[in-house]
Amino acid sequence: MMEKKPLKTQFVISFILILVFSFIATIATYFFGFVLYKKIEYKNMYPANYFEKKIPEIEEHIRKSGVSILSREGRAALEKIIPTEGISYQVMDKFGRRIYGTDEGLIIGDKDQLCRKINTTFSLKGKYIRLVPIIDQEGKIAGAVSLSYSLVPTYRSLFDKIWISFIFFAVIFSPFFYLILCTWMFSRIFYKNIVKPLNLLIQASEKIGEKNLDFFIDYDAPNELGRLCKAFNEMRGELEKSLILQWRMEQQRQEMLEALAHDLKTPASIIKGYAEALMEGDQQNSDKICRYLNIIKENTDKITTFVNKIRYVSELEFSDFNLEPEPVDIKVFILKKEEGYRLLSQKKNIKIYTNVCDTRHREALCLIDKEKLERILDNIVTNSIRFTPNSGRINIDVTIKDDRLYFLICDTGKGFSPKDLVHIFDRFYRGDSARNSEGEHMGLGLYIARKLVEAHGGTIKAFNRSEGGACVAFDISVCRN
Repeated sequence: MMEKKPLKTQFVISFILILVFSFIATIATYFFGFVLYKKIEYKNMYPANYFEKKIPEIEEHIRKSGVSILSREGRAALEKIIPTEGISYQVMDKFGRRIYGTDEGLIIGDKDQLCRKINTTFSLKGKYIRLVPIIDQEGKIAGAVSLSYSLVPTYRSLFDKIWISFIFFAVIFSPFFYLILCTWMFSRIFYKNIVKPLNLLIQASEKIGEKNLDFFIDYDAPNELGRLCKAFNEMRGELEKSLILQWRMEQQRQEMLEALAHDLKTPASIIKGYAEALMEGDQQNSDKICRYLNIIKENTDKITTFVNKIRYVSELEFSDFNLEPEPVDIKVFILKKEEGYRLLSQKKNIKIYTNVCDTRHREALCLIDKEKLERILDNIVTNSIRFTPNSGRINIDVTIKDDRLYFLICDTGKGFSPKDLVHIFDRFYRGDSARNSEGEHMGLGLYIARKLVEAHGGTIKAFNRSEGGACVAFDISVCRN
């Protein structure tokens, strides 16, 4: 279809069609005009020599009338037989001076010229003139009558002249009319081809102005307008994604505030309660005072921890931080971390096992940001300790291969739910089981771990083991020492 073609092609095709149709219509009009002229040529028009054939009759009348032509009665009789629509005349004396007639101009200059042109036909100013003598009773030339005519076809009546002339000019100027008509027709077609997508774009723009993104521009064509509509649809999709992202960020912000309010409410209430108890209780019981102050300190530390985590997340998201690599012996580093995790998990009697595999087959230090790697491991392992049941097990496997470190942390807990696997690394996501855990869990640990792993140029993922339990695997790039 023409409307699917590029605009330049549509314009060129429209221009060619205008010329072709105008040419065809013009040829057809000229043909019918010629046929029409042939039909009316002998019905409504006199032939070119029609008035020339009238000259002998008029000449005979002049010869018979003689000098009476010069009188008023003779004039009336002469004008009756002369067809004035095709022949003009002038009656003159023997010196060539005009007496009367329809010709106003000078035809004969003097008597000698009159004598030379009597009974002859000559041309003057594009007309043929027959000079007929007026003979008196004595046989002398008393004057002359000039009869002027043209050898061209002549209309039979004024009405015929008007309507035939109209048709003639209509035929002659028909190409211009057809050019205008075809230009108007094909420009409307061209306009309709482009106005549909333009109207769709205008309506889409108005909907965007009304903050309504529930629309789709249903126009698909391999031309400029089609690409524009496609780009507009893509822009709408990106704008919709952006708005959804903003909505989710706002929702996350609200959830963050709710989580903060919930998580800070418990330690704050405890601090308030014990502070009031100290103010109202027996100030002499030092053991009780110490116990209360310890509880107040513990909950104050919880609040501090919450605030520090939020500050750290803010720094990760809104500031550019640089890695500070230092030479680290991974085996020594992991053994030290294993000792610390055993202390954390001894209350639940959880066994911690570590294994380091160096495929490089040589002793070498790795340049890594030790502080940030510790934070990654701490967030993942403490999360595993939290959800691993008593007398469970946590394995920490490390593989050094080429210029990357690969970590795999698996536990013997109940594993991740399908929802957890989708959102486990989202900010403030705590999952169903996490919501029933102790209040210090804010849903930031694995989010921070993901951000730090990505800062190291690595990836992180969570999955469930086939034999049961949850696993978190990540890798980071390292530098050789």
